[in-house]
Amino acid sequence: MTNIVLAGAKYLIILFFAVFTYISFTAQRDRPEEKKKSTYRLQRVMVFFIHALAFLSIFINVAVGRVADVSILNVVVLYFGQLLYLIFVMCILPLIVHLSPGLNNCMCMLMTVGFIIQTRLSFSTGLKHLLFTVFSTVIYIIFTLLCKKVRFLYRLTWLYFVIGMALLIAVFIFARVSRGAKVSIDLGFVSIQPFEFVKILFVMFIAAAFNKANSFKTVFITALGAIAHVAVLVLCSELGTALILAVVYALMVYVATKKFRYLLISIAAFAIACIAAYMLFSHVQVRVDVWLNPWADIDNKGYQITQSLFAIGTGGWLGSGLYNGSPGNVPMVANDFVFSAISEEFGAIFSVFLILLCLCFILMIFRIAIRISRPFYKLMAFGLGAVYGLQVFLTIGGAIKFVPSTGINLPFISSGGSSIVASMLLVAIVQALYVISESDVQIENELIEERLVYGRQQRDWDGYEEEYDLDAEEYPEDDPDKVRIRQVDDEDIDVY
Repeated sequence: MTNIVLAGAKYLIILFFAVFTYISFTAQRDRPEEKKKSTYRLQRVMVFFIHALAFLSIFINVAVGRVADVSILNVVVLYFGQLLYLIFVMCILPLIVHLSPGLNNCMCMLMTVGFIIQTRLSFSTGLKHLLFTVFSTVIYIIFTLLCKKVRFLYRLTWLYFVIGMALLIAVFIFARVSRGAKVSIDLGFVSIQPFEFVKILFVMFIAAAFNKANSFKTVFITALGAIAHVAVLVLCSELGTALILAVVYALMVYVATKKFRYLLISIAAFAIACIAAYMLFSHVQVRVDVWLNPWADIDNKGYQITQSLFAIGTGGWLGSGLYNGSPGNVPMVANDFVFSAISEEFGAIFSVFLILLCLCFILMIFRIAIRISRPFYKLMAFGLGAVYGLQVFLTIGGAIKFVPSTGINLPFISSGGSSIVASMLLVAIVQALYVISESDVQIENELIEERLVYGRQQRDWDGYEEEYDLDAEEYPEDDPDKVRIRQVDDEDIDVY
């Protein structure tokens, strides 16, 4: 009976997640928000169902003794803690803060996947993940309110550059070496990864610079700024973040200038930099060699990626179910290779829909960028969407051996306090931009309506002139006392 319940819960989770992803795409159609409310309610219900079914599976596995060192009380407390958090963010927070409902619901679904898989991997990790998420939500609320009220962000071009470079230099001087790279600064009670926040500051720096002009001078100056960022990252051997900044810069320059040659130059420079990195850094050579043929040294250098592929293959289409897999065999499974654990225990179908949901999330951000008329906000939204998309691509691509492993976390799902805070900060800025985009669209619609009304009035006046053979010289446009004609009915004419 227990196995039947667990199997049924697994299949329902996959089904609900697939439906959630599908309706997330359908919610992007151009329809009035009033007509989308039922879709948003269904999204919220499915988040709660998936979360409850997953914890039912965890509860049963703990009750039958398949999980050591975790009590039923711990599971119940963690479940209700996460449930209260989801209720607050999805149901209460939108009543307090104006948010994009679709973006907020998708973020909560991604966080729910993170809650489930991190709790399954380790109870202590799941608890830390929840605490970091709660802390991040405070920042999320503050920045959502702050960014849409502060009107001088576009003026702080060099402040973003200085703060970003200061953080990078601090990492280079004070950070400890981990897996061949300087990544985190240990503060004693907690360690932080400033690179996660540098990505956001870099996007704001480029957006602010191109807000003033998109001339060659601006391209040249921002290119020097980008090279400075990437150079320090290379010195820290953090090539994953360097890769993200380089690609984001190339894309933002292309969007800002609409000149394809800049994109081609960026691609050429990027290719040369990759070759140089491979020749200069031994750990880059190791990662590339492992990517090309991990089976050559399966017990040593290729162990991580081969175990990841074994886990994904073992899961099959429908997954082995929670606690029926062995995701612990994959090193760094809670961080860089969390996608492997998801694929093993939830299956390839769930994983494909997870990729599609991340794609939908990216499209939502780009949709906000398209709707904004002001260059700074438009570029910033596009850059933040590109940052999120590249992180998803590099994390999942590294886990399935599509690209070399880069050590990048999967936003909202991977463990790591800095990653969670930075991801929430990114979405907070995007939510503020959503409010700005709504304002821009409203203004644009009002202008369109004014043009339409003026056009109708002008046609009425021209028609009246033609019908009654009025001399236009008698009613010059710049005459303050000109006669205005309003046609009340088809036959009645008022002059006022």
